[in-house]
Amino acid sequence: MSEAVSPFKAPELVGSIIGGKYRVVRLIGSGGMGNVWEGSHVKLGTRVAIKFIKQQFAQQSEARARFEIEARAAARLQTKHAVQVHDYGVSDDGLPYIVMEFLKGESLSEAIIARGSLPPTEVAILIAQASRALAKAHAAGIVHRDLKPDNIFLATSDERIDGLPYVVKLVDFGIAKILGDTPNGSGPSGLGGPTLEGTVIGTPNFMAPEQLTMGGSPGALTDLWSLGACTFAAMTGRLPFEGEMLGDIVLKVCAAPLPLPSRLNPNLPAGLDAWFLRACSRDPARRFQTADELAQSLAGVCGISHLRVATLDEDQVRYVMRPMADSDDLDEPLPPNGMSARTALLAGLVLGIAMMVGVLGFLAWRNRTTSPTESSEHNQPVAPSRASP
Repeated sequence: MSEAVSPFKAPELVGSIIGGKYRVVRLIGSGGMGNVWEGSHVKLGTRVAIKFIKQQFAQQSEARARFEIEARAAARLQTKHAVQVHDYGVSDDGLPYIVMEFLKGESLSEAIIARGSLPPTEVAILIAQASRALAKAHAAGIVHRDLKPDNIFLATSDERIDGLPYVVKLVDFGIAKILGDTPNGSGPSGLGGPTLEGTVIGTPNFMAPEQLTMGGSPGALTDLWSLGACTFAAMTGRLPFEGEMLGDIVLKVCAAPLPLPSRLNPNLPAGLDAWFLRACSRDPARRFQTADELAQSLAGVCGISHLRVATLDEDQVRYVMRPMADSDDLDEPLPPNGMSARTALLAGLVLGIAMMVGVLGFLAWRNRTTSPTESSEHNQPVAPSRASP
């Protein structure tokens, strides 16, 4: 885990044994609410990451509840695209801790700082992997609530995953909401979690408008909005909504015209502006409604597959397609004119019927306009022929 170490002095835990199984090795990072240490399993020697709540929060019931929610939320997700939780407990000194898999690599935020804007195809693939974890989380009733490049980790992998040298993992479920649970898991109570009504919790640059204006109303569509904002940052190397003061950021998120990625990076694929306007629409009903839909659409825009992307104007539709490879699984072959066989057949039938109607109409018109002279000649009796003298 590669977070910047906090200026707050962490307790000296090196060499201590936690939960009778894990030896603390060294401090490797610090977040808003906890410090992260490298550790190892005493008997197996397996490397782990151990996150302790910071001492200044250890006695706060709300902070401890959030820490427990992080452990429970991550433990529910059975996917390689979310950090795996191995254990949870409280140390002899009264510090709650979470034991997680040890990750090597960098966050998406660090990758953007080091490399600037990332290639669109790479972004589409990593967002697709993040979407798999998000889909699992939403299916399990978990809303992350703080999706941002810092919490999308690119973990080094010995095997290439979807063509990338890393596997994407969502981390830090510290302010997650678990739908249908109370903070202590005792039973259903709507949106579980310790957030007070009207409280805004998260990173404003990547928070949906409804989170900033109403507070305490997270849902699956707010996570999707945040993932759209993360995509903007990865594609452009810039924050989607910048500002020195919270009020500036809120104004840009909630009221100002939405930024267009192509204005910051003119080399982006056609259709990305329309994709972003839909992903981060201020009207939740106009956003992508599932993580899979968002990822599939982005893949199409970036040339990995084909799709239909609608803009905010209902009468405008942008189609973006890549050339089909020979191995593509098509329902039916396309004839040279670009129409499918079914479409060509229907067009032929319509044309044939039109021609038949035209012929019948012409014959009827011709019968009605036959001249009277022609008619009387046809009705004259035929004189008997005379024999030659």
